[in-house]
Amino acid sequence: MKPAKKEAYHHGDLRSALVALALERVRKGGAESFSLREAARDAGVTSGAAYKHFADKDELLAAVAAEALNLLALRSQKATSGLKGKERLHASAMAYIDFASTEPRLFRLAFSRFGSNSHAEVDGIPDSFEQLRIAVAGVQADPGKPTDPDTLALAWAVAHGVASLISDGMWKKNDPRVEAALRLSFKGIAPGK
Repeated sequence: MKPAKKEAYHHGDLRSALVALALERVRKGGAESFSLREAARDAGVTSGAAYKHFADKDELLAAVAAEALNLLALRSQKATSGLKGKERLHASAMAYIDFASTEPRLFRLAFSRFGSNSHAEVDGIPDSFEQLRIAVAGVQADPGKPTDPDTLALAWAVAHGVASLISDGMWKKNDPRVEAALRLSFKGIAPGK
């Protein structure tokens, strides 16, 4: 009896399949854990077929980084839905922190050179940075005014910094320094709110 022949790739969206495979590889082992040829092999196609969608592994990683940023945006939207003021700001920051805690390799890839040009609205959902900007605007004395860029920079630096410490294994999500950093930083952003 002949060995079963591997089914050829047929469902028509090879690009999405390669991104999904690469996303799982990054989750499990990091961006260095595979090649474009391996992703093609896992999809059951030749490397030539994969190269029709991605010129090289860097392009595939950029697509995975964009998907990681989309996942973060969805998490942020869910965390902040229905919240206002300081609660929304805290929830927006915690969305970064939760994502870094549960998806450390995707978080690092999303905020690497591969994800640097991937900030955009997806399916009507603003990216996580825009959601943080909206949260900061909501705690300003006059929320109708443009968001103060220095205040936004502080909020993002704190949220992203704490998330980076977690994704790098320096802190745990439940480390008391997480809440201390947010409380002290956001006290300056939204005093008395």
